Amino acid sequence: MEVETREAALCLIQRGELFLVAEIRDPLTGTVLHRLPGGGVESGETPEHAVRREIREELNIDLGALRALGAVDHVWLWKGREVRERAWLFLADQSVGPRLEQGESPDLVEPDGDRFKTLWRSMHDSPADLPKLCPLIAREVLELTRFDVG
Repeated sequence: MEVETREAALCLIQRGELFLVAEIRDPLTGTVLHRLPGGGVESGETPEHAVRREIREELNIDLGALRALGAVDHVWLWKGREVRERAWLFLADQSVGPRLEQGESPDLVEPDGDRFKTLWRSMHDSPADLPKLCPLIAREVLELTRFDVG
């Protein structure tokens, strides 16, 4: 099996006790995963710059203040590859724009034209009833309901 090593920058966008995820389906296996919006960190780019670029490109949203939450190292399978990923996590300021504040869940559009629907997932839903989060995020991170700068 091919192995890919990469860094990603992902954004936790909350609305009350809900957080935005993209629902992605592996075209080879049909496995459905829920993934925070964001994407790959490019050469010479900081994780914060990457998450801002990715959210602008994929959701057409310019992020305001961000809070770095740290990184999660994990392994997942995608398109026949084992992906070894360090995912840098960021919490977005509560004011991410009127569309999201009103509960809209816009399609996430990749540069290659792939579209993934987004949805608001409750941090209190049973993980057994939903697709797996990729990466798996500790409940303590998901329960951040307040944004503090500094």
